[in-house]
Amino acid sequence: MPPAPPDPSDTLGTTARPPRPWATARAGRLRWPALAYAAVCVALWPVPVLGLLHAESSAVVAAVAFLVGGVAGGAALRGGVPLRTVVAEHLALLVLPALLLTATLPWRPNCGIAQGAGLYALLVPPSLLLGVALGDALGAWAVRRPALWVVGVGLAVAAGGVAWDLGLHPQLFTYSHVFGGVLGPIYDEELAVRPGLWAAKAQTLLWATFLLFAARWKRGRGGSEPREAGRGGAGGRPALAVGALLVASYALAVPLGIQQSAAHLQRALSQRVDLGPLVLHLDPAAPPEEARRLADEALYRFGQVVGRLGIMPAEPVDVYLYPDADAKAALIGSRRTSVVPVWLPSPQVHMLADQVPASLGHELVHVVAREFGAPVLRASPAVGLVEGLAVALEPPDGRPAPAELVAAGRALGGDAGGLDADPAAVVARVMSPAGFWTARAGVAYTASGAFAAWLLDTRGPAPLREAYRTGDFRAAYGESLDALAAAWGRDLAGRPAQPEAVAVAAWLFRRPSLFEVRCPHHVPAHVRHARAGWEALDEGRDGAALAAFDAALAAEPLSAAAEAGRLQALARHGRRPAPLDLDRARAAADSLGDALSLRVLGDVLRLRGEPGAARATRAATDSLSVVDAVGRLLLRRRAGWSAPTLAAVLGAPPDSVAPRVEAAAPVAAALRWAQADRPARAWRLARAWDDDALLAGFDSAAAREGGAALDLLRAQLAYRAGATGAAERFAERAAVRFRAAGPQSLVAVAEDWAARARWRRGLPPRPRAG
Repeated sequence: MPPAPPDPSDTLGTTARPPRPWATARAGRLRWPALAYAAVCVALWPVPVLGLLHAESSAVVAAVAFLVGGVAGGAALRGGVPLRTVVAEHLALLVLPALLLTATLPWRPNCGIAQGAGLYALLVPPSLLLGVALGDALGAWAVRRPALWVVGVGLAVAAGGVAWDLGLHPQLFTYSHVFGGVLGPIYDEELAVRPGLWAAKAQTLLWATFLLFAARWKRGRGGSEPREAGRGGAGGRPALAVGALLVASYALAVPLGIQQSAAHLQRALSQRVDLGPLVLHLDPAAPPEEARRLADEALYRFGQVVGRLGIMPAEPVDVYLYPDADAKAALIGSRRTSVVPVWLPSPQVHMLADQVPASLGHELVHVVAREFGAPVLRASPAVGLVEGLAVALEPPDGRPAPAELVAAGRALGGDAGGLDADPAAVVARVMSPAGFWTARAGVAYTASGAFAAWLLDTRGPAPLREAYRTGDFRAAYGESLDALAAAWGRDLAGRPAQPEAVAVAAWLFRRPSLFEVRCPHHVPAHVRHARAGWEALDEGRDGAALAAFDAALAAEPLSAAAEAGRLQALARHGRRPAPLDLDRARAAADSLGDALSLRVLGDVLRLRGEPGAARATRAATDSLSVVDAVGRLLLRRRAGWSAPTLAAVLGAPPDSVAPRVEAAAPVAAALRWAQADRPARAWRLARAWDDDALLAGFDSAAAREGGAALDLLRAQLAYRAGATGAAERFAERAAVRFRAAGPQSLVAVAEDWAARARWRRGLPPRPRAG
């Protein structure tokens, strides 16, 4: 059979020598690429997160496709195969890894397969085409050992892109010409598919086009391969035009969303609150009261961390506080995961504004610790210390201390993440990157936090700072990590397991890690609809909220969160729940049996005038966590509401409370005013609370716990209103009462509020937002 003639329609290709016969040549040139794809995909099969068709596996396949396109595609082009044929063959070959990654469905469910297939189609083909174009250019320039060049260029572009994007820019995403990209933190359950991803893939295709035109121009200028009619000399001007577009795309990388900059972030979060050591960047629509509250929280927690570690950051810390998850995802690629990119030149924190009370103290530890972290990385080589130190110093949140939780974990037995066997072994394991990231988050964070707190308490901050910097425990303490962990374990062995700690530990330590969870990065439709409904409710768009909740319940009739939101939206419209609402509430309570579903059932029964409402609400109270004393108080009060009172509470606009609600439900009314950033109004109500009336009908144990909870709420509301003296008194009384009767972990919360009130009285007037 004679050699196949060149394809005259292939204006960008080249045929330097006659190709082999088509059938034999095609089978030969596609055999090893197919085997490479198959080997990589089969190797991914047993790996959680990677062994299914989604973003992470697409990134791996994209890197392989770049290499396959550059090496095998380049060799085929140099052998005389037309460019159009090479591209078509290699694009068709991408079906193989897609099928192999889909074949894991029987043992690795992929609830987000449609999104995974879309990301595969978006991430992988551009990398393949860039590899083919690079192989063509290397052939045109007669580069020796082109395969090594493809590998070297690929590694340089991949590593350099990551270093440039993440090492010098405030972002958690990186879009790679070689491996497609990383869309955001692995902890985010919902990926951020930003418009910048499309722009970045277009930029990759521009690079491929530029290399193809450059190769054509080189051949036309007398390159290594013979010039043929219609094949050379016409690539120069198109290459220059495409090169100009590339330059423009890099100049506009921030507006296009390919990269992020501090200046762009600060324009988006343009409300600036300068606190001296901290600078808050807030949404311009954030009200002044919210800005003052966030500033107060930030200063107090920052002072605590600096005092405990004995070191002050050398420059002000930028704290970027995002109004919602969508805005945060659009700007930095992270939805709900709070991040502190310690490796960047300036100290900074990125988190949602509504997560500040719960998480800012933790994140500020990372900021301060960067001052004594390892060079360049500004964190610890011992990964467990990075998060362990932050857990050790984070403010009390109502849960038992980490050491109590670890001690309780030993008493659990069964699947407790290894804590039932040897906590010291867990600590030694999570100091390595692989050990930390593959462990359950509850186990890794809590165990390393308890260990770091023990080191601080028994050895002081100086050796801990040295161990953090180097990861070398022997040099810092004169003892190995194993010896220190064993000593810590012996201390824990003598600590009795507290009942409330056992209950929390059972929930915390048995939560699966990302590598154990079914369908990672998939958020069900009913969750998305319910979330949209609550956002609409908060904004006063009741009609849109009702439509969103109806959509959520159509997707999942047992969604208690959607049913609760629907009840509130109905109340704002003055409508009673329908029989279908009662059926759904009963089904959810029977199936789920958690506090929310039981509370919703009680609300529906009460609004419809059906019997059993108080019983369902009491069952919701009993199902709460043992440490949730405030939640039990609120549900016990709710059990006594009348239907009109419940309807009035649910039907109130987000920024107001009806007078009859203030009279019939004074605790709920005060909390609603506080949520609406009306602290003075909230405190005025709280000062008038009548404990005897509010606790009437409670048994003696519930009354004692409820009285302590009322004092804690009073302390918080008084503090928000600026009544720091009253806040200190009520917080100290709450601590005494919780110590006598109630969750012991709330003693630390009450004492923290008392200390905060004392701290506030020693400060100048609160800073102003600017």
